[in-house]
Amino acid sequence: MNTRIYYALGVLILILTAGSVLAPHDPIQINRIAALSPPDGAHWLGTDQYGRDVFSRFLAGGSWSILVGIEATTLVLLLALTAGGLSGFRGGWLDQLLMRLGDLMISLPWLYVLIGLRSILPLDMKPRTAVQAILLAIALVSWARPARLIRGAVLSQMTRGYVDAARGFGVPGWKVFLDHVLPATYGIVGTQALVLFPRFVLAEVTLSFLGLGIGAPEPSWGELMLSLKQPYLLHDQWWRVLPLILMLPVFAISAIAARVAARQWRATR
Repeated sequence: MNTRIYYALGVLILILTAGSVLAPHDPIQINRIAALSPPDGAHWLGTDQYGRDVFSRFLAGGSWSILVGIEATTLVLLLALTAGGLSGFRGGWLDQLLMRLGDLMISLPWLYVLIGLRSILPLDMKPRTAVQAILLAIALVSWARPARLIRGAVLSQMTRGYVDAARGFGVPGWKVFLDHVLPATYGIVGTQALVLFPRFVLAEVTLSFLGLGIGAPEPSWGELMLSLKQPYLLHDQWWRVLPLILMLPVFAISAIAARVAARQWRATR
């Protein structure tokens, strides 16, 4: 795939991450005189029912969603590397324990877990803190699938002759793992990062859309989607393009992840 696509995607994520700084207006400033204004030179995506600049709220909300997605994805991959690496390298009872625990994690319906966790959190907890706690908890139960892929790569690598040779020469097990086994998992980790990242971004959007995440006046992509349910917006056709704008980065990352996964699958044929 053309590397320019990856560069463009990286720039897009960087812009969204710095959205709060790049926002041309205060995303929570109310200006009722300009309420429900259509897009123009001052407000590229118009204003909402309170006169707040939608483009600024999109950038600020994207900054939050991207950072939460990065946090959760990083935690999942660290857990998956640890569990999958130990399971494949050590084997035995540890392998059985981790894989059975992984089966339990896979069977959990994450959306119901997500709603249940939000219901038991203290009501006085700040919305951003609550969302981070929920998504990190979901990350704790989402490591099983990538861990299985990593375990398979480790088991395949363990059959290589140079791994047996290193062990025969008395090289410590941890060094064999770091030098010869772990590098074989990097491709899987990269692909899984592309797969998991948009999933966690959508989880944050789902939380806010269901009223379980960040609420007004704090900007988030889910809150912007929720505002589209207002009946008086149905007459403003320009609002209909907002969901596509919101989901464009997620769709782009998902498409690249699918392309990379397909290339890896063909390479193993």
